[in-house]
Amino acid sequence: MAHTKKDAGLHYVRSLLQRGYHTFTRKEAEAVLGGGTSLSNKLSRLADDGWIMPVGRGFYAIIEPGVQRYGFAGPESFLDAWASYRSLEYYVGGLNAAELHGASHQRVQGYQVVTSRALRPFIHSDLKVTFFRKLDISGSMFEQRAVSSGFLRVSTPEVTAYDLLFFPTMCRSLSRVATILVELGEALKPSALGRLAESGCELAALQRLGWLLDHVGWSTLTEPLRRAVEKQHSPWRLLEPGLPRSGPRDEKWCIIANSDVQPDIERNPTA
Repeated sequence: MAHTKKDAGLHYVRSLLQRGYHTFTRKEAEAVLGGGTSLSNKLSRLADDGWIMPVGRGFYAIIEPGVQRYGFAGPESFLDAWASYRSLEYYVGGLNAAELHGASHQRVQGYQVVTSRALRPFIHSDLKVTFFRKLDISGSMFEQRAVSSGFLRVSTPEVTAYDLLFFPTMCRSLSRVATILVELGEALKPSALGRLAESGCELAALQRLGWLLDHVGWSTLTEPLRRAVEKQHSPWRLLEPGLPRSGPRDEKWCIIANSDVQPDIERNPTA
């Protein structure tokens, strides 16, 4: 049955969903629907009706019927395709990655993504995606997770823990970072923590990470990291930069504990 010009756009996005696609580009739509003002009108109508979400630079995410009441597509449905379209390296990191690895004590607001270029936050309806720049993103920093739209890169548990200290605005409270580490520790591997220092990670963030892991009861994980940090002759660091340089000195990590870190939960030593 022929489709009217009015419903051609809707038929197009529905047919994409039926074939397992959750995104498209303007160029791809143009090949099917035609171009010019007519295409712009179709895309605007689809956006107004809650079927698509413009992500920028001619890239669109399809909002599935089951989530249209929220007004946006979940980032997991479009991030991988979007990054490929923009020629970006990326991974889901920070608080979102921690939650995916089992640290779910605190609900996450927004979405945190590490990318190989600096980008402005993406905001649509109630969705906010914040981007954090890391120049060199290698395959050892993330794992591939299967999602309904294909795959999603998620930082490894160890890189997740590191990033929470390397990017201070990911989690502005050290007590909250400590709370996350209580649960995230279940997924951390001592050898992988040790390799962080060999992969170019910032020494100061590694010292703070080691101190915090010890502080919340995961000292059994940190010996390889301690040895790797020690080899680099780490200088003394403040646990929390910007606060007065006073507090107990931890010789193991060369950390001046100038902040009172109190996680919301405690590790169960029998877990």
